[in-house]
Amino acid sequence: MTEIEQKTGMTDAECGQWDEYYTKNTLDPGPNLLKQGVKPGFARNTLLLSELDRDVAEYVRTQAQTTHKSQARVINDLIREKIALVL
Repeated sequence: MTEIEQKTGMTDAECGQWDEYYTKNTLDPGPNLLKQGVKPGFARNTLLLSELDRDVAEYVRTQAQTTHKSQARVINDLIREKIALVL
């Protein structure tokens, strides 16, 4: 067993395959939550908003802080208002 196999549990060929894969394909880890001001342990509240536009996400965050509601509750209330207008 080679040194790499002992350290990684993979053969040299497997290591080479993964090395080639990550060299050719960019890794997108998602948004940098620390740069967005999210403290460790509070990512759960932010991940919901990662799919939204920056302005919309900021509005939801602000409303959640102001009204002392969860971000999901703010979004739920906004959608319920829209539904009530249609009906």
